[in-house]
Amino acid sequence: MVMRSGAVLLLLFVPLAACRSSQPRYIVSTTPMLFVGPRHPGLCVAVDPTDAKGVWWWEPGRSGCSSRSTGPNPFPAWAARVARSAAGALEVSFEIGLMTGGPRVVTLEVAGGEMREIATGLNARTERRATLDVPEGPPPNPPRK
Repeated sequence: MVMRSGAVLLLLFVPLAACRSSQPRYIVSTTPMLFVGPRHPGLCVAVDPTDAKGVWWWEPGRSGCSSRSTGPNPFPAWAARVARSAAGALEVSFEIGLMTGGPRVVTLEVAGGEMREIATGLNARTERRATLDVPEGPPPNPPRK
């Protein structure tokens, strides 16, 4: 009899645990954001809302943020910070090392299916992904003059 009640309890909790993990872990920009400069192809950003330091970036491949031209994997962001605001939005900040000058500090707000850079107002739509396995591909075509 004790064994049956334990099995019943287990069966009750398994569906609850499955419901919590049904949403993919990462929030990812669907198009690159131009943090670095007008001649740069931009960066794709992924955020793990459950990790206080969960931010990664990569340069887009030819198919945008669904592929990457850098790697071998997305890069963990320097000095990353992820927090939830009182209004429920994600507040994200990180640094990008530049070839000249100091690092560029990026501050984002993620809410309502969009990722917005605070300093410039630039935004990108977002999607949820279960992994950061982004396939490598050739870089985007260079901008035309």
